[in-house]
Amino acid sequence: MTSKMTFEADKIDDPISHDTWLTQQINTAFDRMENGLAVFVSNEEANVQMEDFKAKVRARNKNL
Repeated sequence: MTSKMTFEADKIDDPISHDTWLTQQINTAFDRMENGLAVFVSNEEANVQMEDFKAKVRARNKNL
């Protein structure tokens, strides 16, 4: 299960400091890496994925 919550979303349910939230995010990332769950991609692949994501968002917004 992947958690993609932002700090702003977390603040609504549980008001914590940004430092605490950031520490939790970093610890989660290291836990995923140590357990073999992290996936690393090259800069080129990340750029391709971001362009695909942007295209989907733009297409979705055209329908609004």
